[in-house]
Amino acid sequence: MKKLLSTLAILNLVFLMGCETEPLDKADPNKVIQVDSELYDLVTKAASNDFENPITCIDFNYPFTLIVYNESMEIIAYETIGTDIYFSEFLGSLEAGKSISLSYPITSILDNGEPYEINNNEELKDAIDKCIKADTVGNCNNILTAPDCIWTITHLEGPNAQYTGATFQVTNFGNAGLHYNDEAFAGTWITYFIEDELHLNIYITGNESISEDWNYDWKILDFNENEMTISNNIDTFKISKNCGEPCQKFLFEECETEPGSGKAIFNLESYGWCIYSLIALRDGDDIALRYFENLEDLLAGTNQITNLLYENSMNPMIIYVRIEDTITGEMIAIVPIILKAINCQA
Repeated sequence: MKKLLSTLAILNLVFLMGCETEPLDKADPNKVIQVDSELYDLVTKAASNDFENPITCIDFNYPFTLIVYNESMEIIAYETIGTDIYFSEFLGSLEAGKSISLSYPITSILDNGEPYEINNNEELKDAIDKCIKADTVGNCNNILTAPDCIWTITHLEGPNAQYTGATFQVTNFGNAGLHYNDEAFAGTWITYFIEDELHLNIYITGNESISEDWNYDWKILDFNENEMTISNNIDTFKISKNCGEPCQKFLFEECETEPGSGKAIFNLESYGWCIYSLIALRDGDDIALRYFENLEDLLAGTNQITNLLYENSMNPMIIYVRIEDTITGEMIAIVPIILKAINCQA
């Protein structure tokens, strides 16, 4: 897949009538693209950037010449194409029954020096389809990892309705966190295509029961900028984007102090805005945050983390934030947060 994307990123699809040989008077119907075909529709969309998630890995190199055929596969016109706009308009103007020419093979050289070829309409369609899938995955990931946003879960079908109201957070490094029942659980989150289906692979650690409920290859039934519907044939959930100001997150990443060490320095004090936002409080509301390595210490008020430039001892690591009234000392809320050291040099 990476090889194909690398190729298509630099591949210029040049439509031409041939510099050394003139085309025959009649075309082979199997070697042209007919106006009412699925491939013609894909090429039209690629030229006009009319995909739901705009395609980015196929570019057309202008100018080039198209040969136009009638229903009898006879040449009726040569058309010089100079821009995306004109190409799109021209493709939209052709009537059913007409066809356009393509010269194969379309060739390029991969970054590793190997040649790459598209030899026929079927391979061209496959290449465009792969570009669309790659673009869809990229767009899906960009939506999921929107900065300062979490995803609120709504149960639609199946036995596990208890997760309604729980939240996910996903980062652009593929790390994921689940906040459920005043606990946090770390894991990973990967999107990809299997055949023509967009999938979401979730892997959560820290609790056997929750792992059994969530560690599946989920199908993404539908998604847009603000919500997504996923199903594993047992449960169906809708997850909806929830973006706070200035941020709303419970999973915090920092670069490893040494690559591969799994250790990083986390400035706990800098996460206050995000933690306040999670429970709809504001800094300055006569509240304070205190940090603890486990829930038992938090409840007892012992062994507080005093150095807020904190180095994790596990990776990922979950610590607990006690939010309390600064006047009465009363505990207002408990918020678990996930600390994840990442290799920023990878």
